[in-house]
Amino acid sequence: MKYPEWLKLVTDTLWRIDTITDLSGVLADLLTPAEITEIADRIRLLKMLQEGKTQRTIAEELAISVTTVSRGNRILQYEDNTISKYL
Repeated sequence: MKYPEWLKLVTDTLWRIDTITDLSGVLADLLTPAEITEIADRIRLLKMLQEGKTQRTIAEELAISVTTVSRGNRILQYEDNTISKYL
């Protein structure tokens, strides 16, 4: 299976979930606490970038590298990014 097929499998499965409670349960079933924390940190850093915080400040507050914050910043620079609609 290649990446586009994996992505479709994941999105098709998640799309069928009816409630926020079930979505939380599925994520908890599929992901480790560390993976959930990593995703949450990525979302937090994107929100902090949108709020205008500096990359260095974000890196210090989240205890992550400036390189990781820079990757998040690049995501927000893409005109076709989807995540911005949901932050």
